[in-house]
Amino acid sequence: MERAFASLRTALAAVGLGPADVVRIGTYVVGHDERKLQVLLTHLHATWGTELPAQTLIGVAAPALPGCSSRSTPWRCARPDR
Repeated sequence: MERAFASLRTALAAVGLGPADVVRIGTYVVGHDERKLQVLLTHLHATWGTELPAQTLIGVAAPALPGCSSRSTPWRCARPDR
């Protein structure tokens, strides 16, 4: 999950954006449980602090692709100054 959030920050920076530009994030977690929730929350708070974007967490039974254990999808709304 650390790599996923690092990739998200890199992708946002590549187009001149940052975590504050994300208004919603959706996360799919294979075999969701309390431990995985705590890992996710650690990364969410490390990226957004206490101002988290709106989010949806969906536990799934199996990965869409072999080797995947989670996936996050960020959404962005254009800021008035852009």
